Amino acid sequence: MTMGEAYKNGVLKSQILGYMIVRTHLFLTSSGVSEEHIRFRQHLPTEMAHYAADCWDAEVFCSLGWLECVGIADRSAFDLTQHAKAAKCDLQYKQVLDKPIEKEVLSLKKASGVNVMKYFKKDGKMVKEWIEQLPQCELEELAALKGPKTVEVDGKPFELTPDLLDFERKKEKISVNAFTPGVIEPSFGIDRIFTVILEHVYYVRPKEADNEDKQIRAVLGLPACTAPYKVAILPLDQRIARHEKYMTDITAFRAQLSSLGLSSTTDESGAAIGRRYSRNDELGVPFALTCDFTTLEDGTVTLRERDMMEQIRLPLKDTAELLRDLCALEITWKDAAAKYPKA
Repeated sequence: MTMGEAYKNGVLKSQILGYMIVRTHLFLTSSGVSEEHIRFRQHLPTEMAHYAADCWDAEVFCSLGWLECVGIADRSAFDLTQHAKAAKCDLQYKQVLDKPIEKEVLSLKKASGVNVMKYFKKDGKMVKEWIEQLPQCELEELAALKGPKTVEVDGKPFELTPDLLDFERKKEKISVNAFTPGVIEPSFGIDRIFTVILEHVYYVRPKEADNEDKQIRAVLGLPACTAPYKVAILPLDQRIARHEKYMTDITAFRAQLSSLGLSSTTDESGAAIGRRYSRNDELGVPFALTCDFTTLEDGTVTLRERDMMEQIRLPLKDTAELLRDLCALEITWKDAAAKYPKA
């Protein structure tokens, strides 16, 4: 069922609530939560908060079972309505229309207004004016009364009864659209979300048949858009790390990364390049840039993608922009691999 169908069928009370559910789903999946392990559950009437017109939970399946990670409540106009009542002031938003429009409104009949004034005597005019200035949603509640209701006007209690109130619907030309804004309140449990992300993105690479190494090759598969470090800079060996051209070019490259808002890490240790790839895979770094002897000659580098372990060769001067596009999800690794030759 699409969000449009859910709203049309009355499952969702608000279109904005549906929009927030979709945005929450996109946030969770782009952060690394597995899509097939996400579900949205609507609150039952018995568990709905007193202020909520509708409420949904985003639940994620993990080692603890289904875990509530996000709550999305439609508070409608509850907050401002209660503030307006307590402060005895108008908190409606007034939208001035460029062109007057006809709108059907519910209003107190003239005869009913007279009856209210007679019934409450010296306080009658005050009660009548209080009823007339109520927002449409509250007038609808009064029109639907089945029994007496006590209201407070200017600090005094008054009992309104169905036989005292008579309303009519009529069309009015309005130049100012007045309404009380509603509130959609999403509440994100960051610690829970972080826990399920770590569970969902962590995996171990299968061992090759002829590999006798007992060490496991763990990977923290954080998406590029959320990984703290976007790229690991790795000189092929110590000779390159000490070369003046390498130091000059990488200093400029880091500055370019910083200007684009991208963070990087460098591993210039004497460990084999494969072991350094594995280290950064386990730290969740999505890309690794390797400088070798060819780099010193023509200024090209290899860029490795963590999950597929594929590599491409490209000019160092193009790499920062490419990483920005990859981390912003504007292009995919497949697009990059189609543009540059494999290493």
